[in-house]
Amino acid sequence: MPLFRQKLFTTTPKTKDTIQALWRLEKIILDTLDFTEVVQKICDSVLTELGYLKLGYRIIVLTLVDQEKGLLKRISLSQTPEATRAQMASTIPFHEIEIPLSAKDNLLIKTLEEQKPNVTHYWPEIFKPVLTSEQALTNQKAAGIKTSMLFPVRVRDKGIGVLIFSMIKDEKEVSEAEYDLIQGFTDVVGLAVENARLYTSLQDTKEKLETANIRLKELDKLKNDFVSVASHELRTPMTAIKSYLWVAMNKKGAELSEDMKRYLSRAYISVERLINLVNDMLNISRIESGRIALKLSEVNLNELVNEVTEEVGVKAQEKGIRVIGLNKQIPKVLCDKDKIHEVLLNLIGNSLKFTQAGGTITVDFYEKYPYVFCSVRDTGVGISSENMSRLFTKFGRLENSYVAVAESGGTGLGLYITKSIVNLHKGQVTAESEGLGKGTTFTFSLPIIGTDIAQKLKDEAPKETDKTKDLEKTSVNFV
Repeated sequence: MPLFRQKLFTTTPKTKDTIQALWRLEKIILDTLDFTEVVQKICDSVLTELGYLKLGYRIIVLTLVDQEKGLLKRISLSQTPEATRAQMASTIPFHEIEIPLSAKDNLLIKTLEEQKPNVTHYWPEIFKPVLTSEQALTNQKAAGIKTSMLFPVRVRDKGIGVLIFSMIKDEKEVSEAEYDLIQGFTDVVGLAVENARLYTSLQDTKEKLETANIRLKELDKLKNDFVSVASHELRTPMTAIKSYLWVAMNKKGAELSEDMKRYLSRAYISVERLINLVNDMLNISRIESGRIALKLSEVNLNELVNEVTEEVGVKAQEKGIRVIGLNKQIPKVLCDKDKIHEVLLNLIGNSLKFTQAGGTITVDFYEKYPYVFCSVRDTGVGISSENMSRLFTKFGRLENSYVAVAESGGTGLGLYITKSIVNLHKGQVTAESEGLGKGTTFTFSLPIIGTDIAQKLKDEAPKETDKTKDLEKTSVNFV
C-alpha cells in the first residue's frame, strides 16, 4: 500500500491498452517499498514486462536529484547487454556520474528545469561536464544507441529526476502509443520513488531507534546494578557510624558539653538521612530491575495500620500532630505485609512532613469490590492543581516544599516507591487536595482475598529468585 497518493497521471493516457499497461507497471513497481528494489524495477519493467526490447529500447536510466549536494545522480540502470557494454567502455563508473545542477548546458538539467521531454542523438549532451565529448561518444558507440529520450520525473508538480530511454531507432519511429505509455510511466515512477524513499527513511529511523533502545536498556541495567551494589556497600559503614554515634551520645558516665551533644546529634540525624536515601535508592533499583519479590499472605489492614501508627507515634508527638487509625469492619486483603507496611510509613511520613503542629493525620478504609481502599488524610499544607502531575515521580518535589523536606530529611522518592509497590499488587494510588492550605488525601487499593484480581496477583506476582534471595528487607526510618 503506497505511503501516500498523488494525482497519478500528469498527462492523460489516450488508450485503454495504455492504461492497462500502466496499471500493470504500477503494480510491479509498487509491489515493494524497498528503495533499492524499486529503482531497479523502474529500469527493468518496461523492457522485460512490456517487451519493449522488441521495439528497439535498450537502456533505461533513472537519475534523481540530490538537493543537499546540488547534483543529479544516476541511481539505477536496466540490466541489458547494451547497458553492460556502455559501463565497460566508460572511464567513470555508472554511480559516480553526477551532473551538477548548475550545469545549465546539460540536456538532463534542462529537462529537469523546464519539466519538458527532450531528445538527443548525441550523448555528450547528457554527460557534460563529467565526461568529455570523446568519452561520451565512446560509451554511446559501445552500447549501439541511436536516440535517447529524456522525460522529467515529478512528484506533486516538483521535478525530482529524469528518466532516460535509449533506443537503437530514431524518435520518428516511436509510435504514439509508446510515447503515451512512457509519459504516463514517468508519473508512476515519481510516486514509486517518493514512497520508497519515505519507507526506507522510516525503516532506517526504526533501526536506529531500536539500536539506541537496546543500548539504553544496557546502560539502564548497568545503572541499576551500580546503584544496587553501591547501596549495599554504603549501608554497612553508615549503619556502623550510626551505632557508634548513638553509643557516644548515650554512654553512661560520659561528660559531654552542650556543643558536643549538639554536634553528635546533628551527625546522627545526617547519617539517618543518608541511610534513608540509600534504602530508597536500593528499593528503586530492585523495582526497576525486576529484582523485587512479593511474599503474599492474607493481611488484616486494621492490625497493620495500628502497628504503623504506633511506630510513628513518637515522631508525631514531637511535632504535636495526632495520628488516628479508624478501625473498621473490612475483609482481609492479599499483599506483601512488609511492603504495604512500607507504603503506609511512606504516606504517613509524607503527611508528617507537611502538617503543622496541632494538625491531624487520619487513616481510613472503605470497600469497593474487588478492592479495599486505604486513605491517609492530613490537615497539612495541601497541593495546588498544577503540582499534582509531579507526584509519584522520582525526586518529585513540589514548589514551596523544599524547606519542609530539608527539615525532615526527605529524599523525594517515597511516593514513587509507594506507587511502584502498589502497582505490583495490581492496585492503584491516587492523591486529592482541594488546594493549598486544605490538606491532602492519598488513597491506595489492594485486592480482597478470594477475588479474581487476587488470584491474578497470585499468578503474576514476581517470585523470589536467586537474584532476590540475598537482598535484605529495606527499612524506613523517621527522625
